[in-house]
Amino acid sequence: MAFAITCPLCRHRIADLSERCPSCGGDLAALAGLVDLADRHFNDAVRAARVGRWNTSAEHLAVTLALNPADAEARQLLTKVRYHQDPKTLPNRLWHKARIRLPYGERLPAQLPREAELRRFLDNAARRLAARRSTGRVP
Repeated sequence: MAFAITCPLCRHRIADLSERCPSCGGDLAALAGLVDLADRHFNDAVRAARVGRWNTSAEHLAVTLALNPADAEARQLLTKVRYHQDPKTLPNRLWHKARIRLPYGERLPAQLPREAELRRFLDNAARRLAARRSTGRVP
């Protein structure tokens, strides 16, 4: 994980975090400890994800992101972990989000239809849209 570190005392950018700032000599031990803690939690998250312990991995990533919200690697891993946490309910969760976020979401069925029902629903919607376009009611 890469951290963009700036000395809180002199605002000097630091390439490698050490116990003392190379510019002003300020004590950076606490900051170094936080960086080390974030690294350890990220590594623990990776180890847990490799063996399929998704909830444990998510907890470690939560700590990592609390310590460094800009950590792109941790965010990317968290996305993968969230996918694996409950893959059986993912389609239903996405359907629910679509119903909430789409402007016409309230017209969608409350539950995710089965594949054949969904295909019929989408075909009917496409026919209605084509009919509206032919009459000029929809841009």
